[in-house]
Parts: sequence; structure tokens; C-alpha cells
Amino acid sequence: MERSDYLEIRLLRVGATPDYVGYPYLVDSILLVWERAEAGRNLAKLVYPVVAAKYGVNPASVERGIRTLIATLWQTGDRRSLVHLLGRDYDRPPGNSTFIGTIARRMSLNYKDADEPKT
Repeated sequence: MERSDYLEIRLLRVGATPDYVGYPYLVDSILLVWERAEAGRNLAKLVYPVVAAKYGVNPASVERGIRTLIATLWQTGDRRSLVHLLGRDYDRPPGNSTFIGTIARRMSLNYKDADEPKT
């Protein structure tokens, strides 16, 4: 299974769907941080401009779209699945860097297991 498919399955489970403006920005941002963990420490310089160029928008639009999607998921998404995806509960919606970095790291740890044949 491709990394992007693996990630999108998990995002769909928590209620993130492609009809949200921030959805493709979130997917691409997580995949970039998954590939280069250090990019997660500076989303504004290392991630948002790359994603913005891909979609022909400005980096602020990418940041806002992701932030809005996270807030929406926190209010209307499957909370139990969100807690499972992030590995813990939060009192309020996590910021973009926490959300993206945590999911990227958890995906990288679990992705190898997903490709292993089940015995």
C-alpha cells in the first residue's frame, strides 16, 4: 500500500474528507514531514511554501486551511478515532505543527507493520 493511501485511510476514519479545502494541504504536509522529520519543526518555511506552490495558493492559505480542518475535526469528527490517530487526547485542538508532526511520526512507526504479511 502506498504511503499516501495508508495516510488517507486514517484521515478518512476521523472525518477528514476531500471536500474540505485544507484536506489536500494536510495530506501533502504530513507526507512531507513523514519524509523529512526536520521539516516539521518549521512548517512556515519548509512545508507550507512547497504545498502552496503545488496548489497555486499562498502559504498563509495552506496554514489556514489546515488549521480550519483540524478545528472542524475537533468539533465534528470521530473523537475516539482522533485520539487513537494522535496517540492521546488534547484539551483543545492541537496546533498545525503538533497535529502534522504527531501524525507523521505515528504513521512512520506504524507503516512498516501495515506492509508486513499477516500470519
